[in-house]
This record gives sequence, structure tokens and C-alpha cells, in this order.
Amino acid sequence: MKKLLYVFGLLTFIVSKAQESKDITYIRTHAILAVQEMEMYKIPASITLAQGLLETGGGQSRLADQANNHFGIKCKGPEEWPLDKPRVYHDDDAKGECFRKYNSTEESYRDHSKFLALRPYYKSLFTLNPTDYKAWANGLKRAGYATDPKYPSKLISRIEKYNLDQFDNIDSKEVYAKLYTLYNNQDDILLANNAKKPLETKKHHKKDEVLVAKNSTIEELTPTKETITENTKTIVYEARPQNPSLRIKRHKNNIPYIVAQAGETISSISKTYNIVPSAIANYNEIEMGTKLRDGQIVFFGNKKSKGSDYSYKVQPGDDMYSISQKFGVKVSKLYKYNRMDSGTQPKVGQRINLKTKVRA
Repeated sequence: MKKLLYVFGLLTFIVSKAQESKDITYIRTHAILAVQEMEMYKIPASITLAQGLLETGGGQSRLADQANNHFGIKCKGPEEWPLDKPRVYHDDDAKGECFRKYNSTEESYRDHSKFLALRPYYKSLFTLNPTDYKAWANGLKRAGYATDPKYPSKLISRIEKYNLDQFDNIDSKEVYAKLYTLYNNQDDILLANNAKKPLETKKHHKKDEVLVAKNSTIEELTPTKETITENTKTIVYEARPQNPSLRIKRHKNNIPYIVAQAGETISSISKTYNIVPSAIANYNEIEMGTKLRDGQIVFFGNKKSKGSDYSYKVQPGDDMYSISQKFGVKVSKLYKYNRMDSGTQPKVGQRINLKTKVRA
């Protein structure tokens, strides 16, 4: 009996060590991604890494292997994951459920960030202390990320076992030093993962050579690599975009929206916010090929049948569509309330009803 117990204990130890080795390999490989996502989306890197470890079994799951899906994110219907996007089917809470398939691990990490940052039921997470991993772990469960009642404790145990919370207090430049400190990391592959391709080069003879990403201000730039050659120092900068979710505002008529910036299109907004392009067009009552103007309101939900105000005095440059966007009221309702024929435009100074019909 003692021999059996010894053998069982030894096997358990071996299996545990093997899993630990897989987990550390996963952390070494993906810590840079988790910290970069934290810089952009304000999700603790410890939480992202712990979720990746748990959902993939240390990178060994079928979803991670065949679909690059590291966070168990399901399709969630055609409005969130269009039918032409790749997918795999996997038994989870039910048999043969649809899961998202990605072209790369990086794409999976980015979709995970957007999944949390852009959905209203996870909004409360971003009011939490970004270094309070216990609050985040419990908050994910309350928000419905997982059905397993032990989900928070599983995340917390992995964070504490591998000291993942130490990644919550650093930036992406410090990741490899931190990995070395925590796990005595000497893998050359990690250095390769940190290489960034410059987008634009400005050279200065015998001085610093600065490689700067286009369309960025210096306040948005983060140095990612520094090399020194004879009489020349090269610093590579990469743009760090603002968290897209911070642009989303709540209209006074209770509709989420953003303000379009120069050069943005329905397609580019669709990709940034994971909303089907046709849905954006429908929400804003425009055709798919419509060019967006700089400063134009772009709704992420259907406009209402009534406005929050009773009426509006028409200003120079106004038309029925711009008034519709300004007050979040459907164009057809504005025509109905004001007893106007579809397509006609109001006159400057005219009072437009936003809630009820004008008297005949």
C-alpha cells in the first residue's frame, strides 16, 4: 500500500511539474502580448494571462491549437461574429457550440480586449483598481464571462502561483527583464517576438535616428527597441493608440455613439468595434457606401421614435438628417411629427417637433 501511495504521489508530482513547465512556457511566450493589451485597453495583464492559461490548459487546448482561440470566446451570433468569419465547433456548455477562429494568437488577444472593453455588461470592470486582480477575477464571473462557480478562484490561484500580478505594474519595455527575474528566462525566441517593423524613417547624420509610426504624436509614442552603432543611436517607436472604448459616449437620447474622425469609414469603424458594417449603416439610416464626415455622430444602436427635447429651432446648415442625428430621432418620425413630405427640408428658424405631431 505504501508503495502504491508513493508511486501515485510521484506520478502526481511529475504531472504537476509537467503542467507547470507548460504554464511557464505559455507565460514566457505571451506575456508581452498581455502587457501591450493592458497598455491599450487597461485590462490587467495578470488577468489576461491567467485567463489564457486556464482556457487553453497552458496552450494545449484544441481551441488554441486549431483556432488560435485563447479565451474560449464563442461566436455570439452573426451581428457580433459575421457568418463569413472563420469558426470551429466544440463541445462546451452544450454539444457542438460555435467558437471564433483567428488567424493568429495576436488577433485572439486583441479580440479578447475588445470583447471586454466594448460590451456594456463588462463596463463595471473598468471602474476597479487595475492592480486589484482579485476584484477583476470576481467581476468577470459576476458579469457572466464563465459559468464555472470556481472561475475566480482558478484565476487567482494561477496569478499567485506564477506571480502574474507583477506584470500589472510594468510597461512593455520591461517585460523581458521581468520574465528573466521571475523564471530565469533565457529564451532567444522572446527577443524575436519584440522586434517591430518601423513604418517611417527619419535619418540624422551622426545623431539619433528616430523611426516613428505615421499619424502619431510624440505623446502617443512608446520606444520598443534601441540599438547603438558607431556614432549613431537608433530608437524605434511604436504608436500606442487610445483605448477605442473611451471614445464611446452615451447620447442624451440613451444611444451609444462615437464622433467620426477624418478618414474613418463605416468599414474601419466596423473593424475597430466589432460591429457588422450593415448594422452601423442601419443604425445611422445611411447607405453602405456613404462617406462619413469629420465630426459626424455615428450611432451604435437604433435611433429612437421620440427625442429627449420637445422641439428644435432650425439653424443655418441644418437638414432633416442632421437634426435626426443631433437628437437621435428617426428621420421618418421627424417628417411625421412635422407633417412634412419625405425629402423636403426645413427652413432656417423653423421649429421642428421632436416628440409629437404639430397641430393641423
